[in-house]
Amino acid sequence: MKAIRKAAVAAIALATLSTVGLSACGSGSGGKDAKGKDGVTNIVMWHGFSEADGKTLKKIVENFNKSQKKYHIDAQLQPWSTIGETMVTKVTSGDGPDFVTTGADNGQGWSIDGTFQCVQDFYDDPSNETKNYLPNVTKQTEFTIDGKKQQCAVPMGYAPTTVWYNTDMWKAAGLTDQDYPKTWDQLLDVAKKLTKGDGSQYGMALSDSGWAAFMKGNGTGLYDTKGKVTINSEQNKAFLQKMREFYKGGYSKTGMDDTAARESFESGQSAMVIVGPWEDQAATDKGINHDLFPVPNGDGTYVYPDGRKGSNTGSTGLYWWVTSQVKDEAKKKGIYAFFKYYNNHDNQVMWSLGSAYPPNNKTVTTEELSKRPLIAKVSENTDNSYIGIAGLKGGFGDISATLDSVTQNTARTDDDISASLSKASNKIQKYLDEYKAED
Repeated sequence: MKAIRKAAVAAIALATLSTVGLSACGSGSGGKDAKGKDGVTNIVMWHGFSEADGKTLKKIVENFNKSQKKYHIDAQLQPWSTIGETMVTKVTSGDGPDFVTTGADNGQGWSIDGTFQCVQDFYDDPSNETKNYLPNVTKQTEFTIDGKKQQCAVPMGYAPTTVWYNTDMWKAAGLTDQDYPKTWDQLLDVAKKLTKGDGSQYGMALSDSGWAAFMKGNGTGLYDTKGKVTINSEQNKAFLQKMREFYKGGYSKTGMDDTAARESFESGQSAMVIVGPWEDQAATDKGINHDLFPVPNGDGTYVYPDGRKGSNTGSTGLYWWVTSQVKDEAKKKGIYAFFKYYNNHDNQVMWSLGSAYPPNNKTVTTEELSKRPLIAKVSENTDNSYIGIAGLKGGFGDISATLDSVTQNTARTDDDISASLSKASNKIQKYLDEYKAED
């Protein structure tokens, strides 16, 4: 294959995770000392989970290491930024992780440039029980590499967004379950009903960044599945104008990123927020009575690879990736053994209850998640959720930042929206051409 530019791209899609920024440093294996003195194959894993999810992952790893005597997984906690910015260099020098968790948005480019090696042989072996994986989750990492379509990753943590709402505020506004919005416009109307005109309560804490899913669900998206830039459209302009009026109406506080939006909801300042399943524990810790409903569809014309339109449900899609530095067959077998172990029924129950991520294994039942019933509700949205910025060989960070500039200008200024979309279109086209030219 021809190598494309190995950009130092931070995992922006992970910004909503409560684990970002807390870390401990470790070192890679570099393929050295694959076997210890006792004949056990040592395998280095990198991950960025540092809170309850990290404790749960640590327990699963410990149990795996105790369950057999052939392999030892050395799970090393790294900042998400380190995984995004230095992992490629480390793997290239042979001193990186043997496998790592990161998003599908970054993973496609790193599979194409050879940083990651695809894992179709793992899926081809029926004993690995991949038939139990959720189809919409595995579809997100099926890429065409060197002209061949194949699986390049194994599910780790796939988290659809939902609308979380303060049940006390909902009831006080006279709303019931029958008022769950079925369309994006209805969602905005509900937010208006939940807003108090004196500024003491906003209807929704809506971040003005990370709108890729909203642009697809309500417009034409940023680019289509064939790589044609579509951001500069009348439909996108109309949607952005609608959202500018929403902010100007005072129904959401302006100038918030995802962290600030969550804080607004968790402090009781806002009645709703759109975020991943980790909000369940955060709201509970803050004493906010809460429930959730699906992010309603919009009237967008963007067509997803499976033919659907209108979905506003984005997802943080984390996967396990095997790096190119793994050339030892025993080490690869050990990694595959861990993948199978991690995604088996019992461990997915443990992972979901401990981390708040829905299970990757479709054999897990709602009853088995009864201790966290809202996480079971989140999992019902997996089939209608998509990674916001996907299908790229590179330039993910640049394109994400370009979109954020458009949406922040929409929410915070009176700048001409048409001019903003035109400028963004030119930038996105340049990024797509840059990576296409290096193919």
